[in-house]
Formats: sequence, C-alpha cells, structure tokens
Amino acid sequence: MTVADIYEYHEKKKFPSHKGAIAGLLIVFGGFIALGVYALYMILDSLTGIITSFLPLLAGNMWLIGAALLGIIGLSLAMGLLASLAARRLGGTLITIGALFMNILTWGIVIFLLATGILSISQVGEWWPIMIPGLITLFITLLLFTVFRDRIRRAGEIIKLTGQVTLDEKGTFIPPLLTMIFTLVSAILFASILAYFMPQVLELDYVFTPERDWPYAIGVVVYLFVTIFFYNFAYSTTSAITYIYMRGRDPTLGDGVRSSLGVLGALVVLSIMSVIIAIVRLAIRGAASRSQSAIGRGVGYAAEGIIGWVWALVNYFTIPAMVAEELSATKAIKRSAGLVRKNFVDVLIKETAVRWAFGVLAFMIFFGFAAFGALFGWIYSNGDIMITIVMTMVFVVFASIPSTLVLRTFDIVYVTLLYVFIRRKEGEITGKTAIPSSLNQELDRAYTRAQRSEE
Repeated sequence: MTVADIYEYHEKKKFPSHKGAIAGLLIVFGGFIALGVYALYMILDSLTGIITSFLPLLAGNMWLIGAALLGIIGLSLAMGLLASLAARRLGGTLITIGALFMNILTWGIVIFLLATGILSISQVGEWWPIMIPGLITLFITLLLFTVFRDRIRRAGEIIKLTGQVTLDEKGTFIPPLLTMIFTLVSAILFASILAYFMPQVLELDYVFTPERDWPYAIGVVVYLFVTIFFYNFAYSTTSAITYIYMRGRDPTLGDGVRSSLGVLGALVVLSIMSVIIAIVRLAIRGAASRSQSAIGRGVGYAAEGIIGWVWALVNYFTIPAMVAEELSATKAIKRSAGLVRKNFVDVLIKETAVRWAFGVLAFMIFFGFAAFGALFGWIYSNGDIMITIVMTMVFVVFASIPSTLVLRTFDIVYVTLLYVFIRRKEGEITGKTAIPSSLNQELDRAYTRAQRSEE
C-alpha cells in the first residue's frame, strides 16, 4: 500500500484540503472571468446587429427551436445511456467491430479507386503511398489479435467494467460535461478580451513584437492555464469517483470534488508544466511554419508532435496516481512513467484497439442523431427532401456534443480502471473491490495468459 490512499479518506469521511491554493486559483479564475465579461459587455453593441438579424428567424420558429433543443438533450441522455449499456454488454466485440471498421476505412480509398477504374492493379505500385494507412492499420490489427490476443481479451473485459461504472456512477459524466462548457466559455471570453483590448492582434498581417505585445503573451498564458487546469481538475474528479467506486464504496460527485481539492497544489503544478509544454510546442510550430525549407518545416512539425506525444505518454497515469495516492506533481509523473514503462503494451492497446472500440460507440451516437434528425425533418416538412437533409445534417453536427462527452468520460474511466487493475495485480490494492466475481475471474485468467505469452 502507498503512504496515502483516497479510499481511506473516503472511509473516514475527511479529505485533505489546500486553502492557499484555492485562494490563488480564485484570484486567477476570477480575474480572467471578470475581465472577459467586461470585454464582452463592451463589444456587445457591435454584435447587436448580427444578433438582431437573426431575431426574425428565431421569433418565427421558436417552437421548432425549442422542440429541437429538447430532442437533442433527450437524445443525448439516451445515447449516453445506450453507449454505457453497449460497452457493458459487448466489451471485446466492440474492439473487433472497431478494427474491422478501421481497416475498411483506411483501405476504402484504394478499393474505391480500383472499383471505379481510376486506378488499375498494375498502377498500385506507382501509387503505393496511398496504401500506407491501410498497411499500418492492418499490421496493428494482426499484431493485436495474434501476439497480444490475451491482452485484447482483458481489454474487452475492462471495457465492460467501464460501462458498468458509468451506469452505476452517472456523476462520472458531469465533470467532462462541465469541462466542455467551460472550454467554450473561456474561448469566448478570451476572444472578447482580444477584440476589445488588443484588436490589432486579430489582423492577419500583424507582426508580433515582445516589447509591444507582452500583454497578449500574458493573456495566452492565463487562458491556457485556466483551460488546462479546469480539464485536469475534471479529470481528477471523475478518476476519483471511479477509484473510490472500485474500492467497494459508493462515492458521490462531492466526494470526487473533495478528492481533487486534496491534491489541488499538485494539479496546479501539473497545469503549469502543461502550459510550458504547450508554449514550447506553439513556438516550434510557429518557427516551422516560417521556415523556407520543406525539410525544416517537416523537422519542426515532427519535433512538435513528438514532444506532445512523449508528454502525453509520460503523464498517462499521472492524474489517477495523483488523486488516488495523494502524490505531488513530480512524484505522480515519476509514478506514471514507471507504470507506463512496465505496462506499455496495455497503453498501446488502449490507444489503438480500445480507442477503435469507443469509436464504434461514437459512430452509434452519430447514426442515432442522424436518424432522429431525418425523422424530425420529414415530419416537420411533410416529406420535403431538402429540409429533411438539412435537419439531418444539423443533428449530426450536434451529435459531436454527446459523442465527445461519452468518449472523454470513457477514456478517463478506462485509464483509471487500468491503473487500479495494475496496482491490484502488483499487490498494492487488496481486499474488496467492485469488480463482479465473474468479471474478476475473467480478468485474472486473461492476465495469467498474457503473462505466460511474454515468458
């Protein structure tokens, strides 16, 4: 066992807190929001014309807009519930469907060109680059379902458990939902600050200079920090709910929030580190875009991508470890890097096979929204094809909201479950867990087979 465990805090109903960090965050967030609201209020007059131009359209279709919004909200809830049920029921089957879908998608352009006669079989050798995505996907699929088939089986069982957790603890969806809302609001506020205080930076041919545009640089840093911190806080809240649930207790959303407040200082430090990485990546990308050499641009973009990939990989288990074990940012990063190093194949499977499986759930949501939009448009227009198509497209666009919410929540829950499973197999977590006995036996069998295949 580690020195501290959030399970014990929940059991004692007393969580650690950091009032100083909370006060500092209130100042930063309060200042950003207050300045953004003030800027938005000051430029509201310039937006009045745009808003007024839409009022006649809105006024004449208020009942339609209200019905559509209610339909979208209701459908989002239904699709989220259906996605959790599908995950709990199908598990590994979703991985198989996702792998099949990805191979069809990546080979689709080649098949289309051959089927339409645009490309002949003899010309395939000349146009070999178009086959690279399909070959990579096919290679990964064969690798996953042969060499790592036992780990794929285990991943399927964790997907089932992900569906079970989100069904039993629906509060896991709320922090990611609030993150989506805050991300939109913070973008609007930051844009308002730029439009009112620094409108010149919005010009396409504007040349930035450090001496003159340092307020803009500070604004970017603050905007990145509040956005990244809010995401990290939401991640830790959902992760804490999942972890406490897996330890056999019944957490509330408030328990998840209090758990996150207990590691607030660590979340602040992690967010600052992420801001620094984001700024470095922006600087490299900016330098690459200004390069006159194609090789220079390629190297710059590759370096920027590698930095982002390495940072994400190193921090794969940072927040689950931080919130569960009450670790500082540096210790949590070190802990995460060690877990990733020893369980790299499971991380690889999560970012390929499991992501494909969750993609199937996202496709299900988009399909459900498209079907509902088509039905809604057909009934509203009395069978007008064009209006039906337009309404279908509108609902498909709105489907990105619940699909993103489901994918974010499932990602957090799955990674936390994988973290719990790894610690349990290493003997750090003992006693009762919320894993059903049948599922627990299957996980153990899959783990044993995976370990034997590596010997």
